[in-house]
Amino acid sequence: MTLLFSDKQQNALNSIWILGVIVAFLQISNYFVDSYGPDNSFYGYLWQAQNWFLESLVFAWYFYKNKFVAKAVLIQFLFIPYYIFKSDWSAFLDYHLEVDNSMGIYNAMRFVTFFIPLICFAFFYFKTEAKPAGVSRLKSLIIPFCSALVFSYAVSSDPDSLYKYTGFITADSLYIKDTIVSIIFLVISFKTIAVLVGFLYLSNRVYSIKKLMYPIDRQAISNAFFKWGFMISYTILLLTIMDMVGSIFSISFSSSSLKITTITYILSYLIILIISGRFFANLIQYRNYTLQRYLGVLNAISILPILNLISFFVLLFVKKSAAPIGTYIEKLKKNRNIHLIIYAVLLTLYTLYKYFGDPVGYREVSIFYKIPVFLIAIVLLSRYKVSTKIVPFLVFLFLFYGDIKGFFDFTEGYLSFFKGKILSFIWLGLTASALVYYIIHYILHKSFYTEYFEEHDAEKFEQYMEEFK
Repeated sequence: MTLLFSDKQQNALNSIWILGVIVAFLQISNYFVDSYGPDNSFYGYLWQAQNWFLESLVFAWYFYKNKFVAKAVLIQFLFIPYYIFKSDWSAFLDYHLEVDNSMGIYNAMRFVTFFIPLICFAFFYFKTEAKPAGVSRLKSLIIPFCSALVFSYAVSSDPDSLYKYTGFITADSLYIKDTIVSIIFLVISFKTIAVLVGFLYLSNRVYSIKKLMYPIDRQAISNAFFKWGFMISYTILLLTIMDMVGSIFSISFSSSSLKITTITYILSYLIILIISGRFFANLIQYRNYTLQRYLGVLNAISILPILNLISFFVLLFVKKSAAPIGTYIEKLKKNRNIHLIIYAVLLTLYTLYKYFGDPVGYREVSIFYKIPVFLIAIVLLSRYKVSTKIVPFLVFLFLFYGDIKGFFDFTEGYLSFFKGKILSFIWLGLTASALVYYIIHYILHKSFYTEYFEEHDAEKFEQYMEEFK
């Protein structure tokens, strides 16, 4: 493995579990304070103080660990005004003062108080981590701030986006409910730490679009790098999708039009989605190359929560093949065909389960049309590299063309009414959904594809595989 972190970044990563424990404790403590604390000003201030401390500490951790205490304290204190103005001060201003447009003043103060500590963090961090040679002054100003902005939106998650997925668990007992919520906050805390690690990792590559789009260099993937890379990237990927879907649907029912901050928030999540998804996909493919094994279907189920534990443990503990690379290459085509057949069988069985699992009156024969679409898609994805730029979007259009066309037919003549809110929601929703399909199919592509399948040049592919020894 090549060096992934600078010395100062490594210092921040040492004992990072302590930061995770602090964040998890404060997250869970805030839940109990909010749910069971008396309704008085002290507990309100306690909740706000803990919320400020845990989120600002994530930004300050790097500086504390590298003994830049003054910078760390300054960053945390600069976040205080933002958390003060997160409260509903517009109502306070309206009640006590005759101020026109108090809501506009309130939003402006939130904007300013959020960006000041963020600019300070970006300046301190990227100045400490020396920029690569040849980077222009403009890039060195804009890129650090944009990176810090994306990072700031990713460090936390909405617990409701997770809680609704645990609704099937009977929670008549408050103890069960509290346990479920505590587990959710533990997951969110892990995601917060994962995002910090991801930011430290990507900040070394952020000056190059190519390095961001290919976030792992071609090299052997060790057990340790695979273990943490899998857990971190998958957690970020899954919770990003959940948060993004929840945010877009909340926007659709919002009474106000889209704001710049909301659009920035969604765009940041789309960037996180693409980078984390591509990292995850390449990690799996390169781990296969390192092990000199073709594990197509096992790779594919890594997308699915819970079931992906199977692929995780197999890829983590399976031994590297002792057979020569030539033998591995000779069996690639045969192994691919076997895994595609298994994938087709599993897809068909799942479709039948979905069909017969619904009540008779709700069964739709159209569900079977998806089988040939997904099978053609996976064959193309397993054969051609360019398929990732075409297949996901064709599948998306095929599956949702009727719904999209129907909606726009319905809104024709009412665009003046829908323009401010629902049309903007539709475009955000379409973009996000298309990119989710892209990432899913990109992972499937990396699960089944090898460079050998396009050129059939065994000697060239063998040289390529030498990079993973």
